[in-house]
Amino acid sequence: MQRLENIGQRWLPWLLAVVILISVGGLPAFAQASPTTTRTLVVNGYGHDQAPTTLAEITLGLTSKADSAKATYTKMSKRTSDISKLLKARKAKTIKMSNVRLDLKYGRDGKPQKDDYEGYQTIEFQVPTDDIGILDDAIALNIDRVQNIRYLASEQDLQAARNRALEAAIDDAQAQAKVALDQLDFTIQDIVDIQVNDAIMQAPDVDVVPKVDSGWSAADYSGNLAVEDGEQTVDVKVTLKVKY
Repeated sequence: MQRLENIGQRWLPWLLAVVILISVGGLPAFAQASPTTTRTLVVNGYGHDQAPTTLAEITLGLTSKADSAKATYTKMSKRTSDISKLLKARKAKTIKMSNVRLDLKYGRDGKPQKDDYEGYQTIEFQVPTDDIGILDDAIALNIDRVQNIRYLASEQDLQAARNRALEAAIDDAQAQAKVALDQLDFTIQDIVDIQVNDAIMQAPDVDVVPKVDSGWSAADYSGNLAVEDGEQTVDVKVTLKVKY
């Protein structure tokens, strides 16, 4: 019995040490499972395409003067109504009219001067590019200026161009990932995430045409309006996260 007690006293510290090692994870590496790390690469791809412009978005400017705010507003309303009837008769689309802005000029006595009430308004609309001659009819109604002309593609053509640009952006991102991983002797295993930025669409603009003079005709400026062969560009960016 005494001999067993001596053996127990001799080995007890070693047994306690083993228990402590197990509790704190001090065993050799093969006794613990090490989690595998997922390796990923993030790349950006860019795509570009174009859609033919078939619509002209035109902004006209109107100015009216009178000797009172009411008279100015009434005069402006009459002119706006005439333009609106013309546009509807010519089947213009998306007609938008801004609110009337009224400017005043005061004399030394601090009161508005006669005919110094001046109202401004803009009218924006869209017509097919081959119907740009509608400007001549608008000018006949004494508009003050052609403020802006912008050429646009149809929604259908823009969507088709966006789809093509998106495909190109994805191909570009995958190609970049492949080149980078080939250099490191890795291969793409899977695409774990994809983010598509909103498409950026840019339309060709035409310089603002100054205040209209008598005798002006849209045909006189046909060489500057660049109606034909215009294109609206579409740019798309994608971000891919690939597993390798």
